Amino acid sequence: MKIRRPFALMALAIAACLGLWAAVAAGAALNGSQTYAPTAAGAPAYEHMVQLSDVIGKRVAGTTAEQSAGAYINTVLTDAGYTVQEQPFSFAGGGGTRQSKNIIAIKPGTSSERIVIGAHYDSVSVGRGAFDNASGVALMLQLAQDLKSVSTPYTLVFVAFGAEEPGLLGSDYYVKHLSPVDRANTKLDINFDSIAGGDQLCVYSSASKSWPRIELQADARSKGLIFLTNPGLNADYPYGTTGDWSDHVAFRKAGIAYLYFEATNWMIGEQDGYLNTTRDGEIWHSKKDTVAFVEARYPGRMLTQLSASVVALEEFLTGPLPVPAGAAAAATPERVPAGTR
Repeated sequence: MKIRRPFALMALAIAACLGLWAAVAAGAALNGSQTYAPTAAGAPAYEHMVQLSDVIGKRVAGTTAEQSAGAYINTVLTDAGYTVQEQPFSFAGGGGTRQSKNIIAIKPGTSSERIVIGAHYDSVSVGRGAFDNASGVALMLQLAQDLKSVSTPYTLVFVAFGAEEPGLLGSDYYVKHLSPVDRANTKLDINFDSIAGGDQLCVYSSASKSWPRIELQADARSKGLIFLTNPGLNADYPYGTTGDWSDHVAFRKAGIAYLYFEATNWMIGEQDGYLNTTRDGEIWHSKKDTVAFVEARYPGRMLTQLSASVVALEEFLTGPLPVPAGAAAAATPERVPAGTR
């Protein structure tokens, strides 16, 4: 599959991002969002996001558009030097049976212990799915490209999950079909869902396994990057955690630690993270979920947040996890409502 490269749109976004830094240096805040050092580190991810959302468009699970997105992801990973595995599955939808698949690429590390890095590539039928979740897939793809030839202490498993929106189907299928050895070797799941466009970059973890979030936040702070977390103002969502509405759920239920990255705002509305922005409310699952809308309302935000995530994650993934190898703790049920975002 030949990949179109919309350099003009990407260049405009980079220019917009870099043009903001006079205000940042003066201490100005951009519509309540965080600010970071000027960088285009996330430019490849931005390009993937545009390809998935503007070129392919909305990617409803089980449709030809979702299949086109899967083909694009396969091509990017193959071109990066990976042997790509596809994991097909079926589900009920549209009055019949639909097909989707997970797309998997494995980068061996110095250890057979694994970190799964995943994002769902389907979307709802409203908007173009740029924020939810082309942004997350785009970050995953750039990390896979950047780290392919880099020594990592853990084996990295990159997974693009299909059919998240109908009920977390791809990730559930993936975890249920892990071999006993691979399940035991999986020490961490990193989930990207709607990570570029909301007011604030956030990261969450399980209440019983908070060490990856604490480590990531500390590493990021050392670089001047701020990843917030759920402050726990809504009693249904304890501090540092989030709800059962994305692909981290199957891993949490299997007793595997997780990191879940998102861009949203926990300080507004019902303080449950559903309103992504003070200015425009929800971006996901709405006609506002396009690159054009977010760029018009928040110039440079998407590239800035992708860049911050790239810098923080590449540091995190090339160092040792902050717990002893093979350490495990029993999963603690969390008081969180079910659903998908």
